[in-house]
Amino acid sequence: AGDADAYVSFGANLGEIKIATSLIAYVQTLEAFEQEIAERIAEAYVEAMDNAIVNGTGTGSPLGITKDPRVTNVVEFSDGKGEFDAWDAWRKKLFAKIPIKKRGQGEFLFAPSTFESHLLTMKDKNDRPLGREAADIADGEADGKFFGRAVTFVEPDIVADYDTAEAGTVVGIYWVPTDYAINSNLQFGVQRYFDQNTNEWVDKALVICDGKILDTTGCYLLKK
Repeated sequence: AGDADAYVSFGANLGEIKIATSLIAYVQTLEAFEQEIAERIAEAYVEAMDNAIVNGTGTGSPLGITKDPRVTNVVEFSDGKGEFDAWDAWRKKLFAKIPIKKRGQGEFLFAPSTFESHLLTMKDKNDRPLGREAADIADGEADGKFFGRAVTFVEPDIVADYDTAEAGTVVGIYWVPTDYAINSNLQFGVQRYFDQNTNEWVDKALVICDGKILDTTGCYLLKK
């Protein structure tokens, strides 16, 4: 957490996922459908945690890196000066400032539209496309790279799209994922009950989880 006398404390938030199944569908259930329920519970949990790690308020959920007051590394790109599309602005504003202990570890979080529209179209001062020298998405890959750093794509409701974002909005994140710690009981408690009002069987999964970033020195919020 930084200094020798600093600390990070974790709570125990309760995550709840419910899936309701009509009585008719339930009596016709196949084993494959039961497996589908388990997969949907896991998918819902991962989606919720992705959003919480970035935007969680810390009240009833993990504390997201965009809401954590300890994350003070902010890089602002001037829209009027076209800095977001300029390779030298990235070098001076971000890459030159990454501490030595965090080099070679970080990755970016971007909305796909931001990456496609601005970083993949980046040009040099002679108006020549930088192409694979700067940004690239390999054939068949879901994510990409930006100046050798991995890029993980997220939905624009997690990290805003650059073109539609208002000034002051986070449009990208550079961080070391292993610096973020999850505190969890590492298991779901699943209960099934019948809702008399809706005539549905409900599968309810409960999990205990919290999370905070431990080391903020390698985390940068990129704002428009």
